[in-house]
Amino acid sequence: MLFFYYEMAFELPRFTRCCCCLSLRTGCLLIGYVSILIACLGLTATSISLYKVITYVLNDTHPNLPPDAVNKSALGLYVSHGYYLLVFLYLLVISSILVIGVHASKPHYLRYYFNSGLFLLLIGVTLVIVSCIFVGILATLPLLKWCFTHFLGLIVVRSTYLDMEERNIEATYKMASIYNPHLSRPLMA
Repeated sequence: MLFFYYEMAFELPRFTRCCCCLSLRTGCLLIGYVSILIACLGLTATSISLYKVITYVLNDTHPNLPPDAVNKSALGLYVSHGYYLLVFLYLLVISSILVIGVHASKPHYLRYYFNSGLFLLLIGVTLVIVSCIFVGILATLPLLKWCFTHFLGLIVVRSTYLDMEERNIEATYKMASIYNPHLSRPLMA
């Protein structure tokens, strides 16, 4: 019996420029700073929204709703808001790592951002599902758009760290070609 092994790898595309006009480094910095801004705004908006939900639930004047219905709805909103806070906090941390890595020209920071960004993309897709269940279908549309934009940003970051690694490898090979008296002698005398 013959067993055939087919490699089912999916190669991501590689960009040479960001948004067709910016360098990859500038695009990564833009992605990092905009992600930090989005994370801060998201943390603020989610915290305010969670505060409003908590004050609504603690305010015992719900004339048309039974207490069980209010508590059930509040539980779903607590779970969704907690998940949003987790995602935005994680985005803030890894975006800071991205900005530091690009400024310091350290490709391993960018690789860490890429791997963490893939995990964040998985969390974002899970957030889409949780939001669809607890909040509704309309809340998932901006999240789906964010997931797609985040995926494109990950491709830009991946292209940047591959470019940085190639530049580091070329510099290493150039160092090996420095004058070496043992290599410049004729092989046969």
